Amino acid sequence: MRIFSELYGAYFRIVSQVLTEHALTDKEVRDIVAKEGFRDSGLFLTGRLLPQKDNSDWGLLSRDKAGVLHPVTVSEPPHVLTALQKRWLRSKLDDPRICLFLDDRELAALCQRVADVEPLYQPDAVRYVDRYSDGDPFTDPDYRKNFRTILAARKKEQTLEIEFISRYGRRITTKCLPCKLEYSHRDDKFRVFCRTFNGRTCVINLARVVRVTVLHKNTIKYEPIDENALRCGEPLVIKVSSERRADERFLMEFAAYEKRTEREAGSDSLTVRIWYDKNDETDLLIRLLSYGPVLEITGPPAIRAKAAERVRRQYKLLHGE
Repeated sequence: MRIFSELYGAYFRIVSQVLTEHALTDKEVRDIVAKEGFRDSGLFLTGRLLPQKDNSDWGLLSRDKAGVLHPVTVSEPPHVLTALQKRWLRSKLDDPRICLFLDDRELAALCQRVADVEPLYQPDAVRYVDRYSDGDPFTDPDYRKNFRTILAARKKEQTLEIEFISRYGRRITTKCLPCKLEYSHRDDKFRVFCRTFNGRTCVINLARVVRVTVLHKNTIKYEPIDENALRCGEPLVIKVSSERRADERFLMEFAAYEKRTEREAGSDSLTVRIWYDKNDETDLLIRLLSYGPVLEITGPPAIRAKAAERVRRQYKLLHGE
């Protein structure tokens, strides 16, 4: 009988986590299954893991006199990579962004381990649409150093002194605490969300950072970025036509956004409500307007007015007053 239906699937990961623990209670096993599994996993998986009187379990755990569970295995479950996984990892090593998370020694060691593996795909095989061409210099030594310093400070909750160039060309120095690093796929850039002394949140593009210094005395208390505070108060309401398969293209491009989609019976258009980060409002409007007449922003009125004003400005640029 096959215990697992797929390699390294959800059930494999659950059992692997259970066998990694040296001692467990019944409740801890149930908690792991509930947290890592599916909604109905506890109906059968828990009974397979916990020892049963009729020996219907998988025999992976034994119970001592005190009722504590222990794995019957001596070593932790091995993780063997398939050929497909190795090829995918080999392709990821060609991504210039990977060097931001690995130092030169780690990167060289990984490249040596998969030197005889054929990449699953080449970087030039991926064509990006609607992306700016002035992305961050991911392989630049100074950029890598600043990125890794900020990333380490975020993990350790350390206060930093960051010197950067503003969009107006001014050199600014600020003391802040990094709270979140974010990558923009459209801009091909990283930005860091920081909390300043007065409790305000500032956003700094990594490419504009000149110098980063770690301050050994933490003077700012770490608080996670309140995602709800950045979330729009009212969703965008958009009507998308199926002409030229615009509805399919729209759903694919905005798959990462929280949204609700409705299609009325007999209608050839979709009504979509999108919730978004208020900082991304301008970029979102530009992306929506690129669909032209196959898309209409029906609400809220303030956003519809902004979209209309952008269309008017574009018309004036092309045709004059």
